[in-house]
Amino acid sequence: MVSQYKNIVFDLGGVLLEWSPVDFLQRLELPAHFIEIFDSLLWASHDGGCLTREEVISKLPAQYDKEVFAYCVQKLVFQLRPIAEMIDLFHEVRRQGYKVYILSNMPQELHQELLQLHDFFRYPHGQVYSYEVGAIKPQPQIYQALLNTYQLKGEESVFIDDREDNIRVAQKFGIKGIVCQSPLQVQQELQLLNIIY
Repeated sequence: MVSQYKNIVFDLGGVLLEWSPVDFLQRLELPAHFIEIFDSLLWASHDGGCLTREEVISKLPAQYDKEVFAYCVQKLVFQLRPIAEMIDLFHEVRRQGYKVYILSNMPQELHQELLQLHDFFRYPHGQVYSYEVGAIKPQPQIYQALLNTYQLKGEESVFIDDREDNIRVAQKFGIKGIVCQSPLQVQQELQLLNIIY
């Protein structure tokens, strides 16, 4: 059976790359309360391209050690490790003839660092990052930017993201959503949609 879909859109953190601040703060023996920064409006503004890394650090409230957090963000790129089975799925849908895209909340500095480390960034047919459009998921503007930039139809697109709130807004554009819980679960859902076999 032929799938109705043509475009498969992947998130990065929690989908193609590991994103677990709790784990990497423990791994690097950094203060656990740094998790609050990654969940803050300050970091969201960084993702959205409104603040540079240096500006985020300079604006940190007094309870956070600026020097230690600067070290933390310097090491961040190495903690976003590729999830091998998801990278395999990414390449598999390409081999099946689908167009693949990346849609991610990502600050510019971190994106540039990741590009130096991972070659899969060379393969998508298109990529949209929050810092480029001044909006972060689940704000509608970032989904609109993806559809407009690459002339995609929502009903021909599948979006894989690890957050339900991001998927819910994508669905308002007619995009089919898959909430990523594990590589096996994503693989099974793609098989149900006749995207891979």
